[in-house]
Amino acid sequence: MVSPKTSALHYGWIILGAGTFGSFMTLPGQTAGVSVFFDPITADLGISRTAASIAYAIGTLAGILPAPIIGRWIDRRGPRLTATIIAGALAVACALMATVQSVMMLLIGFALLRGAAIGGLSLVSQQVVNLWFVRRRGIAAAAASLGLAAGSMIFPKCIDALISLYGWRGAYLALAGFVALTILPIAAALFRDRPEKFGLTPDAGLLPMAEPLREEPSFTRAQALRTGVFWLLCAAGFLTNAIGTALLLNHFSIMRTASIGHGDALLLLSLLAGVQAIATLGTGFLVDRYEPRHLVPLSMFMLALASALPAFGNGSAISVLYALNVGGAYGTQQAINAAGYAQYFGRDHLGAIRGASFVFGIAGAAFGPLPFAASADWTGGYAAVLTGCCALCLVGGAGAFAVSRPSSPATSRE
Repeated sequence: MVSPKTSALHYGWIILGAGTFGSFMTLPGQTAGVSVFFDPITADLGISRTAASIAYAIGTLAGILPAPIIGRWIDRRGPRLTATIIAGALAVACALMATVQSVMMLLIGFALLRGAAIGGLSLVSQQVVNLWFVRRRGIAAAAASLGLAAGSMIFPKCIDALISLYGWRGAYLALAGFVALTILPIAAALFRDRPEKFGLTPDAGLLPMAEPLREEPSFTRAQALRTGVFWLLCAAGFLTNAIGTALLLNHFSIMRTASIGHGDALLLLSLLAGVQAIATLGTGFLVDRYEPRHLVPLSMFMLALASALPAFGNGSAISVLYALNVGGAYGTQQAINAAGYAQYFGRDHLGAIRGASFVFGIAGAAFGPLPFAASADWTGGYAAVLTGCCALCLVGGAGAFAVSRPSSPATSRE
C-alpha cells in the first residue's frame, strides 16, 4: 500500500491517476454504457422503450437521492473508505442486473447501478482530485475527467462484443468481475484525504503559477445554495444530463432515423468520446484562467446545435456534426462541473455541496429520456422534442449573463 508521506513521486500525481481511473470505471452505470444494453434488455423482457425509460428514470432518481449523504460522508470520513464501499456496491449492482426478470427488477437494478456509479463513484473520484489540487484545479479535474471520455470510447465496443459472445446477462456478470478486480482494490489502496493532512502541498508539488492566489473561499452547503452561480451550474448540469442522457440512451434509435447503421453508430460514439476528451482538457485549461460561469454559454450553444441537427437533417454529414457537438457540449460542461464548484465554494464543505448539485444534475438524467421515449412510441420520431431541447439550451446559456461571482461568506459554520 502506497503511503503519501513516503511515496517517491508526489502523491498528488497518484491521486490524479486514481481519480481518473475511478471516472473511467463509472461507465457500467453511465448512459453510454447502459445504452448498449437497452435494446437487448427490452427485446428479452418484452417491454416497450417507454416502459424501460420509465424504469431508468425512476431508478436514476432513487439511486441519486443518497448523493448528499455520500457527499457529507466524504467530508467527514474521507474519500478512501467511501470509494471502497461504493466500488463494492457497483460490482454488486452489475451482478444484480444479470438477474433481472421484470420491469420492477429492472428499476431496482438501475437504481443500484446508477446510484453506485453516478451518485457514488463519480462523486468521490471528482472530489478526491479537487482536494489535492487548488491553483491547477481546472486542468487537473479536466484531466481526471478524461477517464470518463476514455471509458465512453472503450466500454461501448467492449460491451457490444461481450453481448455478442455471452448475451447481455453474461456481459453484466463480466462487468461485475472487472469492477471487483480493478477499482475496488485501487480505491482501498490509493484514495486519500487532502494533502495537508500528510504534510504535503496541493497541486502535486508543482511551482506556483505566476498570478497571485485568491484566498480560498469556504462556503457551507446552505450558503452555496443561496448564490446565483450555484443554480446556474446546476441548471447547466441539469440540461446537459437531461438532453445528453436522452441522446445517448436513444443513440442507436436516433441514428436509425438518420439512416445510420449500427456499426457506424458505434463509430460515432467513439468520435463523440474523442471530442469530449479534447473539449474537457481545453475547458479545464480555460477554467484555471476564467470564471466557470463565463464558459457555460459555450456548452449550452453546442448542446443546442446538437439538438437541432438531427431534428432538421439526416445522413452521414449531419450525424458527424451531431456527434462533434454532443461530445463538445459534454466535455465542456464536464470540466466546468468538475472544477467550478470547488473554485467558487472552496474545499471545506465541497462534498456536501457537490452531493446537493448531483441531485439536480442527475435528476436531468432521470427525466430527460421520458419525452424522447414518448415521442418515439407515439410519433415514430424525435423532431418535436429535439426542437424544444434546442430552445431550452439557448435560454440556459443566456442565464449565465444574469449571475455574478459570489462574495466570500462571513462565516463557514453550518
